[in-house]
Amino acid sequence: MLLGLRISNVAVIEEVEVAFGAGLTVLTGETGAGKSILVDALGLLLGGRADADAIRAGCEEASVEGVFERTPVLAARLEELGLPDLGEEVLVRRVVGRSGRAKAYVNGALVTVGVLGRLMRGTVDIAGQHEHVSLFDSGLHRALLDRYGRLEEQLAVYGRDWAAVQEVVARMESLGGDESRLRERAEFLRFQLDEIVKLEPEPGEDVRLDAERRRLAGAEKLRRQAAEAELLVGGEEASAVETVGRALGLVGEAAKCDATLAPVEQALGAALAELEEAQRRLNRYVEGLESDPARLAEVEDRLDALKRLCRKHGTHLDGVLQKREALEAELSTLDNRQEVLEELSHGRRAAEERARRSGEVLSRARVACASTFGAQVREGLGQLALGKAAFEVRVVPGGRLESHGLDEVEFFFSANPGEPPRPLGKVASGGEASRLLLALKRALADSDDCGCYILDEADAGVSGAIADVVGRMIKDVSGHRQVLCITHLPQVAAYADAHLLISKGLRGERTVSEVVPLQPGAERTRELARMMSGVEVSREALGAAEALVRSAHRASGAPRARREPTPDGGSRGRLRRTA
Repeated sequence: MLLGLRISNVAVIEEVEVAFGAGLTVLTGETGAGKSILVDALGLLLGGRADADAIRAGCEEASVEGVFERTPVLAARLEELGLPDLGEEVLVRRVVGRSGRAKAYVNGALVTVGVLGRLMRGTVDIAGQHEHVSLFDSGLHRALLDRYGRLEEQLAVYGRDWAAVQEVVARMESLGGDESRLRERAEFLRFQLDEIVKLEPEPGEDVRLDAERRRLAGAEKLRRQAAEAELLVGGEEASAVETVGRALGLVGEAAKCDATLAPVEQALGAALAELEEAQRRLNRYVEGLESDPARLAEVEDRLDALKRLCRKHGTHLDGVLQKREALEAELSTLDNRQEVLEELSHGRRAAEERARRSGEVLSRARVACASTFGAQVREGLGQLALGKAAFEVRVVPGGRLESHGLDEVEFFFSANPGEPPRPLGKVASGGEASRLLLALKRALADSDDCGCYILDEADAGVSGAIADVVGRMIKDVSGHRQVLCITHLPQVAAYADAHLLISKGLRGERTVSEVVPLQPGAERTRELARMMSGVEVSREALGAAEALVRSAHRASGAPRARREPTPDGGSRGRLRRTA
């Protein structure tokens, strides 16, 4: 739902800010007052094309800001697109510069127009502006029909069977293709495998060889240091062994007189034993340590070969060993390709048969839903003075297994008798599109996720009793969704929960459009009377307007509690957050 809108320096609008509530909000005013500018500005927030010509004369940039209710769908898209989630509201802002460059912001984060379009897709439907009417997008008709018929279970069954087919196909494609290409692939695998097999690397071998290389390279230094350490431990006078031995003798004699020295005697004895063991090990190390240039060269060559192999495969030695197993498995599969392909082909036929059966179940359900849906839409069109219009939901079997099933779905429409129905987006004029959208939305009321409908002159071409039917139908739809309706008919405006008057006048020497929220009572009645009688508002027109409001209230029931827009913009504080 759209909660608030602020427009700055767009065409004849200098600064307009207004809040919107639930239910039906009508926008009225003289032709050319700027009603369509609000709709065009809202289109910018949905990812529409920005035009520098729309910037108010004398200004360098124009901006449009909107606050939308954060629905579960918007919350999921914010997370998917990595955008900030600030709580219960989503703030969207577009800025258009005189140079033609435009910027878009979502909750203060700078985004591309493409990202903005993905975020806001389906949030608002603008009748008459086909690029923003999701119902006129033929790519969505199948999904709308499936949602109308509540075919989630059939779709889930088919989806699982389709995924099984795709898995088998992917495996077959990895084995199929041109024979020469497969031979080249096998030769390449064999070459890589032979390199690894010839080298015969072992797990952890590079670590062990590196330690050995360091030892061989520093053999002379190690021998010198170990020999010196051996002398210090026990090879000369005042060595550690001799010093600890003397201390042990003295403490032993003293312990004969004082038994409390026994632990000290034991500790010195243990230390002497450890020192003597260290001396023996150092001796053996020195005697066994020899310079071996040939072994050093061998180790370095082996390490270089292992490192080249790792670099070639872009991994460490353990990764190379894993690659060896993968190469062997793929090569084995290619060598036995024919047998594997035959087995997979049998599995593919079985999987396709299962998918086709579940797809046929889905198709039959779609055909049944299409008939009911088409009848509901035609009924609504009849009430909207389009009783002779044709509307069809065509479910065309394609035969091929696709991700969506076996068939294509598209809505067809013809407003004129004798004219064959054509694809929806190609035949409906602005007024017809609005009324068709209204009939479609009424039929989809329980299944459509869109939270806000913009009806641009849905009453075009109707009058009298039909206009009252249009008003009642719009009011009925607004019981489920927020509806903003631009209208010239008082019969429609009388059903509004909120009424916005778009007026144009002079401020200084500049033309300025303003949005004035009309309060229930005299203000609203006078505007309805103007719509009925023209510039001169007569007493009879005022009486007729009051009667029209009473009649609308009786037809629609008691008005719902709602937040009325205020003249200074009820969402002013909200919109002033920086985007």
